[in-house]
Amino acid sequence: MMGDWSFGEEAILIENLELGHDIELISDVLMRAPSDVALRMIHLYQNGSLVVMAEATFDTLVKRIGE
Repeated sequence: MMGDWSFGEEAILIENLELGHDIELISDVLMRAPSDVALRMIHLYQNGSLVVMAEATFDTLVKRIGE
């Protein structure tokens, strides 16, 4: 695994995931190996910084919050 991650790198990772980019593109943007990106995604998920949900679930959540 390649070094520590900065807050900015994590923000870029999350932003690119939200945009639907694949791991290969994100690894190119961050200049890190795809395995490093995948491991960081797992780390962020485990510590609660990254939540994974289906688009329909997210849309329903946003709708309920808006009510």
